[in-house]
Amino acid sequence: MAVGMSVLTGCATLSEQECRTGNWQAIGYADGAAGRSADYLNNHNKACAKAGVATDYEAWAQGRKEGLTQYCTATNAYQIGRRGAQMNAVCPANVTANLERINADGRHYYSLNKQLSIEEDRLHNYQKEYEKLRGGDNLNFATEKQARTYLVELPNKASQVNQRIENIKQSLAQLQLKYGY
Repeated sequence: MAVGMSVLTGCATLSEQECRTGNWQAIGYADGAAGRSADYLNNHNKACAKAGVATDYEAWAQGRKEGLTQYCTATNAYQIGRRGAQMNAVCPANVTANLERINADGRHYYSLNKQLSIEEDRLHNYQKEYEKLRGGDNLNFATEKQARTYLVELPNKASQVNQRIENIKQSLAQLQLKYGY
């Protein structure tokens, strides 16, 4: 029986116990708050059919509708974007355009944050290379002249990276100011 249970719940959205005792309105609410589409009930239907239990569509749909009020908010749209993700297309048409714009700002924040990390790593590498070259290490250069030429170029390269870092930080600060976090 234990093997049968693991097969039943391995890929299921709900366990047999959840199907039998489930509060379908609460399950729908959780699905709505997670931004799941109305089609997601099909996953519950499959899981619960294996347990011989029918889902309660009306209660689930009412709960999902209430849950969507939590999902379809500006704060949530921005937070989802800050994780680098797009919102699911489940919100009412009258708020979709605004939420998509806010979500795009969140994704822009995510992208800027990734770029900031890349630029900070680049600056750190330039600083390490500079110290090694100043200490007499030729790194991977074939000649000392090539190493010296690169050594002379490094402060300018580092300055350019510093400028990009500052620009990114300003853009991040503007988004933080706009959304309050």
